[in-house]
Amino acid sequence: MDMHQAQAAVKAAKSAKPVSGPGVWWRWLRQWRRAHLQVDRAAVLEHVEDAGALRPRYGFMIVMSAGIATLGLLQNSVAVIIGAMLISPLMGPIVEMGMSLATFDFRKLRMALTTLAVGLASSLLVAVLIVAFSPLQEATPQILARTEPTLFDLLVAVFSGLAGAYATITRKGETIVGVAIATALMPPLAVVGYGIAANSPGIVGGAGFLFMTNLLAIALSVTMMARWYGFGHEDTPRQTALQATLIVGTFLVLSVPLGLALRDIAARSFVDRTVRTTLDAAARESNGRITTLRVDRDGRTLNVDAVLLTPKHRPRLELQLEQQLEREIGQPVNVQLREVLTADDAQLQAQQATLAQLRDSVEQLQSAAVRDEQARSARDRALDAVRARALEHLGRFDVLADGSVRWQLQPQAGLDIAAARRLERSLQADAAVPVQVIPALQALPPLVFDDDSTELDARLRARIADVAWALDRWQVGAVRVTGHGGNSRTALARARAVSEALGLPIEVLPEAATAEQSRELIALDGRDAVRSVRVAPKL
Repeated sequence: MDMHQAQAAVKAAKSAKPVSGPGVWWRWLRQWRRAHLQVDRAAVLEHVEDAGALRPRYGFMIVMSAGIATLGLLQNSVAVIIGAMLISPLMGPIVEMGMSLATFDFRKLRMALTTLAVGLASSLLVAVLIVAFSPLQEATPQILARTEPTLFDLLVAVFSGLAGAYATITRKGETIVGVAIATALMPPLAVVGYGIAANSPGIVGGAGFLFMTNLLAIALSVTMMARWYGFGHEDTPRQTALQATLIVGTFLVLSVPLGLALRDIAARSFVDRTVRTTLDAAARESNGRITTLRVDRDGRTLNVDAVLLTPKHRPRLELQLEQQLEREIGQPVNVQLREVLTADDAQLQAQQATLAQLRDSVEQLQSAAVRDEQARSARDRALDAVRARALEHLGRFDVLADGSVRWQLQPQAGLDIAAARRLERSLQADAAVPVQVIPALQALPPLVFDDDSTELDARLRARIADVAWALDRWQVGAVRVTGHGGNSRTALARARAVSEALGLPIEVLPEAATAEQSRELIALDGRDAVRSVRVAPKL
């Protein structure tokens, strides 16, 4: 090789293009797409147009799917809701809408929107009619779960749309992927119908926003997948830029409120978890436990209401918990802590010793009564007998000026309303003087009706008699009778039935509980609380 050839080789080497870089990778990716992503686009478009057509089968499937989804939501049944998803009638027009956006075929876009509008109207009509005629109209957890959309719901819709588009384009597993799309669409749409029938704007707004989020995310995901497989390759750069702007802009607009909602839910979860952990730790320090905990928010103030079972009283515990929670959460906290004292082994031994001493004193009194029985009057002997019975329980024992006996029970006696009334009857049967037992102040027992019933059976009348007796002994001037039920009519009928059965010469106010009051009561006492009537003194 001469000098000129060597210089030419060096010059050629310097001017050669690099073997790596973004351009090389882009060319490799385009070659890979041409080699591995070959599909019959005409057949796919024909199949998509056929699946998204407005036909009687589509209308029938829409009605069936909406009906099954609504019934599943009212019953809080996940299995029934999944049954509605298996039908997936909304998959066709949504995929056609996304495909038409990728190919800029506005005729097919109008057809898809028409089919989709008919499906939405039919679904809402079916859901409203079912809820309106259903005896179960309470907002179940499955309904409430679809009224607070978050960023995670957007991601579910995106993944569902990508999977649906892939299955449609490759013609693999369309039925299974249709379930994923139905997961994001039909249940929220049924919740919108429930909100309309229940006249709940909050539920309508939350579920409607979730539905529109899922609809747009799925359609635009189909558009992205279609472009990846080469649909719309003849689009101009301006059309491609318009598609990219529409997709990115829509996702950004949806992500902001959904991200904020996710942040708020995470913050509430952190606060609830912190409150529960702090109260549980405080309860363990005294060998106690938290049985009931409710956290409410009043503006920036956090209201914590809890019941603590503990063997010993801890003074200033509420103030300590408030200060600790305010440091950890960073906002004002108001703690209402109700302590219920429980007995441990040492306390039980001390009580047993006290009872033994009490029995010795009773025996001594009885011995003294036997020695001077002849010198005492019948009234004195009757009073001694009542006192002897009273010593077996805790409470204040008073002999009134008219010779009658009044026994004010204390909470330590551990007697509920029915037990206190039975005690009074027993004393009145054995004593020769009038005896009146005043039960300890406590919550009146709930009056639980049978399912969908407003009639008073023997069991309910017996409990109402106990309630009326307690109100009379407490000298209550007015009571509020609150009924719960599947709807306000049933709740009010139950409240009126109990009010009439009380038969007291006091002011009785029957009323029906609101849906929020019923949900709070269910969270505290279980599902049977929705069939109950609560009687409480009017404040």
